[in-house]
Amino acid sequence: MSTISTTGSSIKSTNIPAALFEAALLLDSAEKARNGSNPGLAPKSNIAVTISSDEGISTITASLPAEVSLDTTGSLSYNAKDYLGGSFAAFTSGGDLTVTTAMDAFVMIAQRLSMAEKAVLPAEDQPNFVQVESSSETGTITVTATLPYTSMILASGKLEVTIVDYL
Repeated sequence: MSTISTTGSSIKSTNIPAALFEAALLLDSAEKARNGSNPGLAPKSNIAVTISSDEGISTITASLPAEVSLDTTGSLSYNAKDYLGGSFAAFTSGGDLTVTTAMDAFVMIAQRLSMAEKAVLPAEDQPNFVQVESSSETGTITVTATLPYTSMILASGKLEVTIVDYL
């Protein structure tokens, strides 16, 4: 089981795959809110979240603008740019999540999940449900994830989707 401390943050899920799904939904909602509040501006649509009931998977695809820099040792650093601005990008940090934008939270959780997958031993048993790639040429961070889920219809008629903690 993979865990992440999210105490006090905008994310409530405590396993990494579910936290990634939640962060993706938060960022998707932020884009929609920004687009709805600014009809005169070009819409932002850098993330897509789909759920396939036929396959029992959620697919997340994101291509986020990134700031690329060199630190004092010459190492490259990639940070997601705040492309929504102000309150639309706001994220409450807490627990392991030390960032303050929805974009950075999404990327941070995706990277943690990718690293957790690579920590599975033996290597031939490592899952590969999430990929995080950064490009200094295009100035982007690309995240692709395919997360298994279970669902049930509650007595109220609401659909409950639970991302499987596959680690």
